[in-house]
Amino acid sequence: MHLRLLATTLSALLCLSAPAAAESVSEEEAERLVETVSMTSDAPAADDELVLLPGQGHLNPKAPHGRHAANRLVPGGGLIMSFDTNDDGEVTREELRIGADAAFILADANKDGTLSALEQQDWARDLPTRDDTLANPVRFDPNLDRLVTRDEFVAVIAQLAAAYADPGGTIMIANLAAPEPKENDKRYREMTDLDREEDAARN
Repeated sequence: MHLRLLATTLSALLCLSAPAAAESVSEEEAERLVETVSMTSDAPAADDELVLLPGQGHLNPKAPHGRHAANRLVPGGGLIMSFDTNDDGEVTREELRIGADAAFILADANKDGTLSALEQQDWARDLPTRDDTLANPVRFDPNLDRLVTRDEFVAVIAQLAAAYADPGGTIMIANLAAPEPKENDKRYREMTDLDREEDAARN
């Protein structure tokens, strides 16, 4: 939980520290924003999820899963996988466009046509897989104006999906599985330890 709080606070501060692209923010305003972020991230330990590196894509136990569920996915893989509405094992350009638009509408909780950092993080938290790539407010806000428009959101999803698409623009669901980490990878050992601790806490 402390790592999530640190990551969320750091993301908020990064959004605030763009002097060339944004208005300056008073210290009081910055402290209030950090305090707000801290309060929204402070969940009971029982409900706390693992803080994962981008692309680790472990399944979110609270979210619904389709037949394409996998243990580890590439960054954004869970979201892209959810766009396969006809369950044919591939995501077409049209499914990607419709899915990205639907994701924006879902994320825009207050229906004002833009996403705040908190709206985006809440949306990412409820996805079928836990993926910090999608929870990072800076990734979706290239001009650092602290608001994500529909065009910015859809463009980032399209850019992310393009890395997995074939030359015709189709994404095969099978290609969204992340490679298994090497046994000697330090992060793999750490995640294995965390998984064991989480399993022990559940039993």
